[in-house]
Amino acid sequence: MTTIERDHCSKIIERVAAKHGIALTKDDPILMIHTLNEILLEENNKAHQVLLNNFRSTLEENISLWSQATENKANTLLQASSRNTHLLTEQIINACFESIDQKIESGFNEKIKEVSTLAQSTRQAVILNLLATGLFFIAVLVMVLVF
Repeated sequence: MTTIERDHCSKIIERVAAKHGIALTKDDPILMIHTLNEILLEENNKAHQVLLNNFRSTLEENISLWSQATENKANTLLQASSRNTHLLTEQIINACFESIDQKIESGFNEKIKEVSTLAQSTRQAVILNLLATGLFFIAVLVMVLVF
């Protein structure tokens, strides 16, 4: 027995004597049971440590797998979101182009109507000018012939 074990054994003997009023000797079988309990506790602690180490490694593996699976899911969602954003952007751009095209076409049609109306007015003015010029020539001819 080492000094630490003797001190420990002495403390146990003192404690039992103080609490129960029974004096134990160093070769008492009760102390053997205490030693057996300590041995069993040490073995139990070692077994628990092995179980904890196994659990820790299993947990770390699972966390790694979960992290990888989560990253894959996030990448999949990001790609799907990117595709949806691209499609939505194309739809918005196409809608804008259609709206611009309609506005240009309606503006063009309005200008054609204005030009057509102006052309008709100009044609009428030209016809009136031709008639007036014809009347003027006839009047000049009549004046020349009469005078």
